[in-house]
Amino acid sequence: MGRTSRRRLLAVLSAVLDAVRDGSAHSDALIRICSALTATLPCDRATLYVWSRRRRQFLPMADFGTPGEVVTDFIQRGYGPRMFPGEADLRAGRTVVAVSDHATGGLAETLALARLHALAVIPLRFGTGAEGALACGLHQPPAFTPAQLAVLDEVGPNIAILIQNTRLQAEARRLAERRTNLATWSAQVLAAPDPRAMETRLCDVSCRLFRATRAVVMTLKGDVLVVHRPEGARGRAPIHIPVASDTLAAETLRTGKIQVVNRFAETRYARTPLLEHRVPAAVLTAPLCDADGALGVLAVVEDSNAYRFGRDDETDAQLFASVATVALRKGRLLDALTRASTAKSEFLANVSHDLRTPLNVIIGYAQLLAEETFGPVTPDQADTLARVLRTATAQVGLVNDLLDLARIEQGKLACDIHPVAVRSLVPALRETMEMLLRDRPVRFEVAVAPDAVAATDPERLRQVLVNLLANAAKFTQAGCVRLVAARVDEHVCLSVEDTGPGMDPALGVDALEPFVRGAHESTGSGLGLAIVARLLPLLGGRLSIDSAPGRGTQVRVRLPAA
Repeated sequence: MGRTSRRRLLAVLSAVLDAVRDGSAHSDALIRICSALTATLPCDRATLYVWSRRRRQFLPMADFGTPGEVVTDFIQRGYGPRMFPGEADLRAGRTVVAVSDHATGGLAETLALARLHALAVIPLRFGTGAEGALACGLHQPPAFTPAQLAVLDEVGPNIAILIQNTRLQAEARRLAERRTNLATWSAQVLAAPDPRAMETRLCDVSCRLFRATRAVVMTLKGDVLVVHRPEGARGRAPIHIPVASDTLAAETLRTGKIQVVNRFAETRYARTPLLEHRVPAAVLTAPLCDADGALGVLAVVEDSNAYRFGRDDETDAQLFASVATVALRKGRLLDALTRASTAKSEFLANVSHDLRTPLNVIIGYAQLLAEETFGPVTPDQADTLARVLRTATAQVGLVNDLLDLARIEQGKLACDIHPVAVRSLVPALRETMEMLLRDRPVRFEVAVAPDAVAATDPERLRQVLVNLLANAAKFTQAGCVRLVAARVDEHVCLSVEDTGPGMDPALGVDALEPFVRGAHESTGSGLGLAIVARLLPLLGGRLSIDSAPGRGTQVRVRLPAA
């Protein structure tokens, strides 16, 4: 190569490097390469092609200078078998040159279709063969000179390296972004509140992650895969796919391997019922299984692009299938726990109702006997009747607590909200505390402001305060139990304080769960705080606890002011 040609080559490479440096995205960098080539090489237009292994043809990646009407007719078709007469030479790594004055056959037809006087297509070698092509065209004579073709041949390998570098950089950025999205979307799936919402989010994330048309979760029930149609779909009855059938989903479940099927219509699976009654362009399926067994299959469907899924998609599908399996397993566990909780609440409600009736009968007859309705009773008999009444009344209180807890968990406890002055509840609370604190050196102190008027249910507020005061009285052997209430801005703040031993730090939030008792608690059902914690949200209130061993306990309640 002469000195002039070498200077021209250096000028071309410098312009191309500057163009790539200025381009941010891969596609933008390729267009800038084409623009730089037309500005420095002897050509009017430049087009870059990349060989597609899946489609077996050169696909256009970027163009500069080609008229719009020619783009649709010629460039977008790509160079493939029997589409471009020089394709075999190009694949072998040889430059193809055509000039309208001398071209015949297919080359002449290509020049006429592209509206060019001369065309030079240079192979771009990324490996052993041509992985891409650079097409340079001239609208008018003269044609390319040998020196100009030599520069093009020298430029080709450098262009190939630049394209490969920008592609790797773009792929790295895309992969990093995709993995970040995968982590974010996986968290969204796992946070779904119920199994159906979880399946909906799985399908939505699958479509976004794989850039596909639709997705569906097929759940395994016995020996069939069940597909639930989305809300509003025509014919919403579920689709059943036998595991023994010759379908892609069934094969995925049997083999336990991810299946990527591009050009789906050309496979045998196109003749079997899959998902809905239309043949997809491409399908990716992933088995959803773990150590406990198979749960189903995730199918991602593309309706238009027959080459949608690649190797990266298969890798991401393996990761996402693990997330989907955990999500479905969690959904099933939540569903089972919900059913168990509902059954428990119904059991508690039924048992509590059945227990309360005979206990009330016992209390009624014991009261009649104590009142000597059936005749006089001796002092010993009166003491025994008093014990029976205290025990039966305590049991009725426990049954009522169980019944309230069941109603709250079932959402069947109604509240009548209206203005309630906290001070109006104090007399009844004093009577309760006198009974609970008798024979103990414990004072009951009250500091309730006159303007402490809450928008609440009076009976439920009384129940909250009785439970809190009963807890405080139970643990306080000396000192005082104090009830404080005051209005603060738009709220009424109440607190029950005691000088007892304080709560066990190991309890934590478990203290608000039913039937949980602390280390100092030898009696009681462990329902008091649990009922308070579940009642307050129904009243629009909030609960907080401040306690430490040896420093007593302060339970604070905040309610809306009337």
